[in-house]
Amino acid sequence: MNSLRYAALVACMILSSSLQSHAALKQGSFDTTITFMGKSRMLSCYVPTNYADTNKYRLMVCLHGLGDNSQNYRNALITSLAWNTNFPKTIFICPEASTTTADYYDTVGSEQIVQKCMDFAMSNYHIDTANIILQGFSLGGRAALRYGLDHYTQFKGLLLNTPAIQGVKNALNDQPTYQYTYANAAHIPIYITHGEADILYEPPIDTALKLMILSDGKVRYNDIPKMGHTIPTYSRMSDAISFFDTAARTGSALEIFELDAPTRTCALPITPTMLVHNIGSDTIREIKFSTNTNSQPNTYTWDGVLLPFQHAIVSLPTLTSLSPSNMFTVQVTTINGVTPVVPSTKSNMIEYDAHGTSLPVVADFESSSTDLPQGWILEQAGDVYSAWSIDSTVAKSGTNSLNAFNTIWIFDNQGRAEGLLSPVMDMTTTSSPQLSFDVSFNYDQYTPPYVKDTVNFTDTLDILISTDCGATFTSVWRKSGADLATFAEPVMNPLSLQADFFTPDDTNWRHYTIDLSHYASATDATIKFNYISGLGGLIWLDNIRIGTALAVNEPVATHDGIYPNPANDHATVIGQPGSIIHVEISDIAGHRVSSTDCVANASGAVMLDTHALATGVYLMRIDSGNAMHFEKLVIDR
Repeated sequence: MNSLRYAALVACMILSSSLQSHAALKQGSFDTTITFMGKSRMLSCYVPTNYADTNKYRLMVCLHGLGDNSQNYRNALITSLAWNTNFPKTIFICPEASTTTADYYDTVGSEQIVQKCMDFAMSNYHIDTANIILQGFSLGGRAALRYGLDHYTQFKGLLLNTPAIQGVKNALNDQPTYQYTYANAAHIPIYITHGEADILYEPPIDTALKLMILSDGKVRYNDIPKMGHTIPTYSRMSDAISFFDTAARTGSALEIFELDAPTRTCALPITPTMLVHNIGSDTIREIKFSTNTNSQPNTYTWDGVLLPFQHAIVSLPTLTSLSPSNMFTVQVTTINGVTPVVPSTKSNMIEYDAHGTSLPVVADFESSSTDLPQGWILEQAGDVYSAWSIDSTVAKSGTNSLNAFNTIWIFDNQGRAEGLLSPVMDMTTTSSPQLSFDVSFNYDQYTPPYVKDTVNFTDTLDILISTDCGATFTSVWRKSGADLATFAEPVMNPLSLQADFFTPDDTNWRHYTIDLSHYASATDATIKFNYISGLGGLIWLDNIRIGTALAVNEPVATHDGIYPNPANDHATVIGQPGSIIHVEISDIAGHRVSSTDCVANASGAVMLDTHALATGVYLMRIDSGNAMHFEKLVIDR
């Protein structure tokens, strides 16, 4: 046998052996295990039942979400959603997450299970290496976004079904341990689905989308009406495969992603801007917009060069006149002289306060169960769950109040602030202006054995004033923790989201009055209630009033606290001159150690005898009859 015939025979035998090996591999749905990071890890797979090694197959690596496992997830994709039919000639491999948190980054290097899935598939099947898609749902979608951006050369595209980005802070890369390389979004098609009814994840996904667009990302966002936190049926995302083949829409298409116009202004003119994104295949050289402000139309032309998926920040025509309330709308009319293949419109409300409103200004939150009183606006940090909103189940008086909360059991938004802004006010319309309000609040405390040392998670209420229509603010009052709490004890060791919720009764409210006479000359003043997250707190506001001193029959809190504090043998409490003040002192276990009725002197002072109290921390309940509050008292001998 000559050498050429022998070489051909050997090659034939090798090919035959390879085909027999591949043909012997499992098809349909099956589970297998691999050794990864020294441990056994399950891979739940699906291989087409008509698999033939002579064909190339698309590979989809699929990452499951919290509380799920690889088997259930594979079965949901194949059996419930019929992805084996919708994505023909595709092999699916779903790896088990490293822990029950379903975050594939739980330990250093654990995300490389994605690469192990690809290695397994390519070692055993005929994979089209130019057609590998990384898919993920919920927390698996978040991991797929992060891994895919960092390893974009390995994938044809990313299919993200509600990537559970853990809050706006996470999306902004404000968490050093979990970063997204948004700049790489320009190199890989990213298809994202999200349910319109899944409001928890809308703000963080929108934030991530904006950062990808600012990086000229090849992204398509499919917001699906009436859908919750789930994977849509294929019919509602049937453009995904064609998007991975050709990301840009054929022809001229532009997305107005964001319209930036002030929610409130006191001065004209203003110049709105907008963030636009070329999502079409044509290079854009001219865009014509129509703008409309309270049925006053205008047109504008932008000239420049915008390649596919590039972005631009466009300055719109300056607005020189406005009504008190204005609906400002922008619409793309033509691109390069033709009608765009995808319509794009954005609208914003703009309030124009040319003159501050006269005092008093009152917000009792009774006019609507959903909307703020006229002239009050929100300055939101982003996350839905922490924002101020009307609560129709709790009130100091009437039916409604304003509520916000934070907890360690959802997202990390520590340090971010939710603002409630009053109308712009002319403080000169009254003498000696004051701010008064009712508040109910409590925070979380964790003690051993749940933590090593006692730790408080407490939000902060910071009240600020602006005298230049909101351009700058100065803090006039700030409290948190036990100083702000209106309950005898914090919420102790809450181990679930539900445990963080409670309902105050009438004794769990405190009334405050803040002197604003220093700002009596301001004609464009704004009060801001800033609720700053410390990852623990449930708060209600009611009966906000800015104006003259309250009538005699209205409750007024004039407590300046306790002094000295720490105390030794005596402590002084400030109340109303001549009033009867009831003071109860309890130890930190909640046991009452004293109860006293005192008459305040002409200065409003009440001196308490504390010589019998041992060194330690106590809680004082001070009740003047028409107002009640708590103070922390420290005895130090």
